Amino acid sequence: MAKDIKTSQKWIDAAYLEFAVNGPEFSIKELAKKTMLPRSTLYYHFDSKENLIQELLNQHRLYIETYFLEMKSNVKALIPDLYELMFRYKESVLFHHKLLKYGHIKAFYTLYKDANDTTFNIVLPFIKALFKPDMPDSDIIHFYHTLTDAWYSRLDTKNMNVESMIALAVEIMENTLGLYTGVLLKKDLK
Repeated sequence: MAKDIKTSQKWIDAAYLEFAVNGPEFSIKELAKKTMLPRSTLYYHFDSKENLIQELLNQHRLYIETYFLEMKSNVKALIPDLYELMFRYKESVLFHHKLLKYGHIKAFYTLYKDANDTTFNIVLPFIKALFKPDMPDSDIIHFYHTLTDAWYSRLDTKNMNVESMIALAVEIMENTLGLYTGVLLKKDLK
């Protein structure tokens, strides 16, 4: 008997949201209630919760690829374009937040870091425009990763709108490593 792909995807979609909210410690029982599917069907489609989580990581990779494509074509300025795009991918941002929070799990941290490295390569010209264009790339890379980790660490997951995400980024940029003067960004926010 062939597995029902529709049911499998329903489990993945629901579990993706649960992971985004609760991390890998989400409850299978609660997930079954939310999907209105018998818990036994989960184990028909996935060998274990760990297997389901691996599928969630694969799903996140797919979302990231789509996000990168949109970033390449739609982000013309770091602020507000990047944060408007992030808001459209709010569930994925929350999922990514959990990857950092549970970064002690190697597969989570690897996916988090790989995605951030690719993002950096896309936004590097925008970052250079905000800071000193003659700054060595190695310093900018270090700053970017510091900023990104701080941003995800301090993200208020209950208050995620474009303005709050930008405000958090500006605050962190102004207070991180003393590299940012804030003049350009504050002007851009008006």
